[in-house]
Amino acid sequence: MASGLQSEVERRYGCTARFVQTVPVSAPVGVDRTWDVVVHIFDLEGCLMTNRAYAWSSQEVYVSLDIGPIRSPRTAVQATVADRLRQDRLALWERSDDKKPPLAKRG
Repeated sequence: MASGLQSEVERRYGCTARFVQTVPVSAPVGVDRTWDVVVHIFDLEGCLMTNRAYAWSSQEVYVSLDIGPIRSPRTAVQATVADRLRQDRLALWERSDDKKPPLAKRG
């Protein structure tokens, strides 16, 4: 598993990735579910943006760079969950007749 994720990190960012360790992460998804994954941590060489990446797979492969607010495996997974929830809300809104964005204040 780690070698497949390592190859994906290297492919996406064009740098050398060295496996460091795995960390189990449990992140809340909505009110009544959690997303339990094992995050692989990689040190990066030759990457201009950062020196660390986090990768895991569920139904697809996810890779997050250690940049900005993403500073740990947990925050990498939390950011991905938040982004997926946002994408799901936008998709529902685009299919609805409602003309206000899903996060707009309703009067």
